[in-house]
Amino acid sequence: MDNKNSLITKLTNLLSKLPNIGPRQARRLSYFLARYNPKILDEIAKLFWDISKQIGICENCNFIFEREIKNQKLCPICGDTKRKHKFICVVEKDTDLISIEKTGKYKGVYYVLGGLLNSFENDIDKSINLKPLIIKIKESIHKKEPIEEIILALNFTSEGYLTANEIKNQLKPYGIKITQLGIGLPIGSEVEFADTETLIEAFKNRS
Repeated sequence: MDNKNSLITKLTNLLSKLPNIGPRQARRLSYFLARYNPKILDEIAKLFWDISKQIGICENCNFIFEREIKNQKLCPICGDTKRKHKFICVVEKDTDLISIEKTGKYKGVYYVLGGLLNSFENDIDKSINLKPLIIKIKESIHKKEPIEEIILALNFTSEGYLTANEIKNQLKPYGIKITQLGIGLPIGSEVEFADTETLIEAFKNRS
């Protein structure tokens, strides 16, 4: 049996903080890793170290990216002057952004919420990172090229609908155009797992 200060217990506690991993699964993973090839574990440890030093979060859109230069603050998308910065596509997570980018059709920029609302969560700020987007829109009103459209590319689930409605309510005072992905994504589907053609049609039919 391992005590609360053992390495296995500490690893279990850390793994259980990861998405979709409960305490039992975390414990199984801990014992599995303890038996794993030490050389591979060393490589994994080194990779985690490199990630902690080289991976950044874009200060403009919250997308996780690998820095090309030290102290790089913008991801390659936000730093690209050829992108149409007046269009912002709002997604739940980084993998949704990647799926949309694979279509090669969307030329605007993004904003990653980092989650979705649910009916049990009373504190909006703990579920989604919405405040920076509101500030961005508010500040753009007085610029030469203000933000023209917010595209909500959220999952077609109850959480996605709840989040979309909250965003619409909070952005309503600014009179900005807000659209949602249209026909193409079936009810209950997730953006991350939609195929390229479906996403292209969903963007075409946004309303």
